[in-house]
Parts: sequence; structure tokens; C-alpha cells
Amino acid sequence: MRCVFASITQIAAPDNLRRAILESLEVKMEVNLRGVFPALVTPYHADGSLDEATLRALVRRLMPQVHGFLVNGTTGDFPLLTREERRRSIAVVVEEVAGQRLVIAGTGAISTGETIALTQDARAAGADVALVVAPYYLRPGSVGLTQHYQALSQALADFPFLLYNIPQLVGQPIPPQVVAELRATCPNLVGMKDTSCDLGYAFRVWEAAGYDFPILVGCDPLIGPALLAGFWGTISASANLIPQLWRAVFDAVAAGDRDTALAMQRRAQPIAELVRRGGSLAVRSGLELLGLPVGAPRLPLAWADGLDAAGLEALRAALSAIA
Repeated sequence: MRCVFASITQIAAPDNLRRAILESLEVKMEVNLRGVFPALVTPYHADGSLDEATLRALVRRLMPQVHGFLVNGTTGDFPLLTREERRRSIAVVVEEVAGQRLVIAGTGAISTGETIALTQDARAAGADVALVVAPYYLRPGSVGLTQHYQALSQALADFPFLLYNIPQLVGQPIPPQVVAELRATCPNLVGMKDTSCDLGYAFRVWEAAGYDFPILVGCDPLIGPALLAGFWGTISASANLIPQLWRAVFDAVAAGDRDTALAMQRRAQPIAELVRRGGSLAVRSGLELLGLPVGAPRLPLAWADGLDAAGLEALRAALSAIA
């Protein structure tokens, strides 16, 4: 199966018309993935409903320091959101950035059909690119995984997407040879987010798919080293809390200033480690400490399973040291 705009290339039309259509689609695949992209937490009201006003406030708070946003990612508790809430979250962020920042929308699901439907929703809501986690729980083999992404690519041939490798939650990594096959067959595949915390995995992907294949790091304790190793940027949970530090790391790497990049990484490291340990619960705690409470988590997530008292004090101290 090849995802090469079959529906367009099979149109009975003059060659120059088909070529013009394809060229117009290729323009849309040019997505600038270099930069810092916070993986936004999803704010809730006291009754558990989506808090759009606080989501807008969070975007406005972060926007001066970042290059774009991820909505409905792991930090945003995407499996706990309804389809309408996912649509609405994307629309709110799109409205707030008003074309000034890239909006990435998480659209992954267990089934291919639901993944396609959620990605169609993201496109309709105005997102610029989709982030599609590998199907979890069922752990499909290489053939099924390849066909899953190929079906998505063919169904939304005019909309770019990123692979999302997070084996600690999915149960397995996306094999590098699958990435290479998808890159060769899916023109709207524009890169990958890798949250494996294994730099060697990225090099195996690059060996298979090409060193010009964009990869964004999702493991916050490794952001600086990953950028120095050639990652395009970061989609970061702790960027909800310390966007200025990750922007400083990114800018230093872009300027070839390794020493400053690593110095900023060292400043960010305590918070990065606490967020890696506490996940979205730690991000919620941190935002509350910073004066922007985003509400209690939805079950089955619970405050008691987040950072303990010592962890919360460490987070408070680390944020105070940076302020």
C-alpha cells in the first residue's frame, strides 16, 4: 500500500492540472518543527468540565517564549477527554494563537477509524499538524502498525502528521524500519516525537529513515543533549512551567553555544526530573504554585498518586529558584 494521493493521481485530468494539485499539497507539508512546544495540560473547572478560560490564560502566559503548542497530548490527559472536548480544546488554542504559533493536535487512538476521525476533527478545528501516538493496549505488529499510519495518511492526504513514540505507555516502540517505510510511502508524514528517553533510538531511526527526518524530543531531562545531538526541537511537559529555560536551551544550541545550552539544562534539570516522575499531576501542581491553578485531575488520576510532600516541596523550591 502506498500513500501517494491515490485519489488525486487517478483523476482523469490533464497532467499539468494534476501536477499543480500535488504541488499545492506539498506546500502544506512544509511544517517548521524547530523550537519549543509545550505539551499543554488540560484545565478543568471544579465540576470537572473543561475550563476554556484557564486554557486561554495558559496559552497567553506561555506564548512569548515558545514556538507553538501541543494540545491533547499525554500531559493533556487525552484519553480522559471526550471527542467534543478534544475538538474544543484545539479550537480554543487556535483562536488564541491567531496564526502566530504552530498548533499541534494529539489525535491518536487505539483504532484506525477513530484515529482518522479525530485527525479530521483536528484539521477542521484549525490545527496545523497532528501528533499520532502508536495504538496502545493491542500492541499491533509491524505490518498492522504500518498499515494503520498508511490508512491515516491516505485518508487525510492534505494534512501533515507526526509519529509519536512513547513505548513506556504504548508497550512497544515504533520500529525504525517501520518509520523508514512510512517516510517512503506517506508524503504527509513530516516527523516524529520521541519520548523513549533513549537517544540511541533516534539514531537508529535516522539510520533507517535518513538523517534529515525531523525528530522532536519529549523526554525533558534530555532536551539539551538531544538538541545538541540533532533533534529539531522539543515537545515538553515542563515547558508549561519553565518555557524560558527551554527557550534559552534551544536558542543556545541554535547559536552553537554548547556551554550555555548545558548550563541552562542544569538549571532546568530538577524540574524536568520531577515532571518526568509526576507527569501531568506534577505539571498541575507546578502551575498552582506559579499562581495559575488548572484544576484537579480527572479519575483515574488522583492527587495522591502525584508528587509526595517532599516532591512538592522540591518543586516549589526549584520554581522559586528560577523565578
